[in-house]
This record gives sequence, structure tokens and C-alpha cells, in this order.
Amino acid sequence: MGLPAMKLIRYLLLGLAGAIILAPFLWMIATSLETPEALTVFPPRIIPSPPRFSNYADVFQQLPIGTFFFNSVKISLLGTIGELFAASLAAFAFARMEFRGKKWLFAIVISTMMIPFQVTMVPVYIIMRYLGWLDSHASLIVPHFFGGAFASGAFGVFLLRQFFESIPKELEDASRIDGASRFRFFLTILLPLSKPALAVLGLFVFMGIWNDLLSPVLFLSTEDKMPLTFGLAVLQTVQHNGRFDLLMAGTLIAVTPIILLYIFAQRFVSEAFLRSGVKG
Repeated sequence: MGLPAMKLIRYLLLGLAGAIILAPFLWMIATSLETPEALTVFPPRIIPSPPRFSNYADVFQQLPIGTFFFNSVKISLLGTIGELFAASLAAFAFARMEFRGKKWLFAIVISTMMIPFQVTMVPVYIIMRYLGWLDSHASLIVPHFFGGAFASGAFGVFLLRQFFESIPKELEDASRIDGASRFRFFLTILLPLSKPALAVLGLFVFMGIWNDLLSPVLFLSTEDKMPLTFGLAVLQTVQHNGRFDLLMAGTLIAVTPIILLYIFAQRFVSEAFLRSGVKG
């Protein structure tokens, strides 16, 4: 089999894989533009005729989606900043500093990736009640400044540590000769060089917080403080009569920021994983 034929087969397989990946997303868009009656037609229509764009306006009439969206952006953005701050400091200590028990402590930190949030949510709830942060966004934001409430905290420490170790030691030695402190080297040299890893980790953390429903339901009780995931859960209730057209319209609104964020960060993905030594 010649080289052109192999390339053709490769492109066909890649195209097929891409179509399989895009199919659910395209179905979501089509469903969001259908009428409730058209969703019961068999066989289902692939292309809405005519498309019903008023479904998106109906979503905002049914629920305060704008408020939910703002809450999700606030919680996700501040939580991501906090987790990047905590993970980068811990990773710098493990990558560039020597202290007794470092290997054992790093192993303990990594082992927390195996502990799901459901195991720790009761103690965390008690702590939040003691601090008076229940029904407050602080209960969803502040924990990320101390390692995060998800396994992404330990993963972030691991990813950034690997990336920090790939940066030549000579840069730190040169900065120390020039009179820079260790923290100044971390802030002005190491972090700017680590933008790819920080962007990738920020994408993962932002997506995890954005899609989280358990934590808001656990810590919040006021509807106006809820994130967008709560609104999508409400659209699935009997109260809204199973309007899948509205549910898919709301879902498309919810996933759009994640898609835009990935488009912005995708150029950092390959570089970050190649330089950090993480293998698939």
C-alpha cells in the first residue's frame, strides 16, 4: 500500500473519530433549536426546520440564568486563581528546596488524589459552619487557596513540580548571584517561564469548579447565590415538564465559556505536557 493511500486512511480515521466526538455536541445544538413537539418525532430530525432561537430567551425567562452565570464565573475564576497560587507555591518547595522528609511529604500529597470529595465533605461542612461561611461564596472559593477541594489540588502540585524541574537550575543560580531572593526568582523568572503549565492547570481547575454541583448544593441554600449547574439541574425537574429543548439551550450556554477558554489555552497543552514529562 502506497504512502498516499496510507495518508488517506489516516485522514478518514481521524475524520471518523472527529465526527464521533462532535456528534453529541451537534445533537445538543440541534435539540436546543427544536420545538417540544418535534422532539417526540421518530425518526428524529437532524436539522431543525425552522430553528427556534426563542428557546434561549425562554431559558432566561424560566430561571435567573444571568445571575447563575455571574456566580459561576465569580466562583470559578477566584477558585482557579487560588488553586494556582497554592499549587505553584507547594510545587516550588518540592522542586527547588531541600528539607527533611520532602519525599515522604510529596508522596502523601500525591496520595490525596485517590480520596474523593465525598469522603471529606462532612468535615469540610463542619469547618464551614464553624467559620460562619455556609450560604456564602467564601465556602466555595477560600478552600482553593489552601490546596483545593478536588483531586486537582494534588495534581496541580505534581504537574507544576515536574515543569519547574525542567527549568535549568543555572537560571536560579544566576539570579542568586545577581542578588535576587528565592521568592523573587519564583515570582519574576520561574512563573513567567511556566505559563504553559499554569494555563493548562488553570483550564482543568476552572472546568472542574465550573461543572461542580455537589459543593454548591452542600454549602449554599439561597437560590440567588447558586451557580449555573444548579440552574441546569432545576431545568430537569418535573416543574419544567422535561423541556429538553430548554435544557439543551441552557447546557450550550454553560459549555460556551469552557470551549472559549480551551481555544485560548490549547496551544499551551502540548508544550506543558511535553516539558513536564507527563506521559499518556
